[in-house]
Amino acid sequence: MSLTRVLVGIFKSFEETKEQPKVPELKTRYYKKSRDRLMETVKTVIERKMTNWELKKIDTDRGEIVLSKGSSLMIITVYKMAGMQSAIDVYCSKEGALGDFGSSYKYIQQFFKALHTEIQPEKG
Repeated sequence: MSLTRVLVGIFKSFEETKEQPKVPELKTRYYKKSRDRLMETVKTVIERKMTNWELKKIDTDRGEIVLSKGSSLMIITVYKMAGMQSAIDVYCSKEGALGDFGSSYKYIQQFFKALHTEIQPEKG
């Protein structure tokens, strides 16, 4: 993780992926899989590869999976797109007086790295 991410993290206690982020690594990811199948893949990856995170809640109607690790919280949202395409956005935050020192950014990257051992995103 770069020094810039740590410095930004002094004042910022969350990170999120979105359609047009300032940092390319925080871009929404798209997959050629239905939302239900992608939710199952995400759940499996969390159970097998992210064992230090506690699975708090799965809301299949909203496409949300909530995880916690210490004072950090991660919300993974799976969106249904046209046809058999889905998208994933992640919001990660840390409670506390100071920022997260870049840990939210790091956790989002770790999640996608684990997920991409099972399924690759579409280019774009």
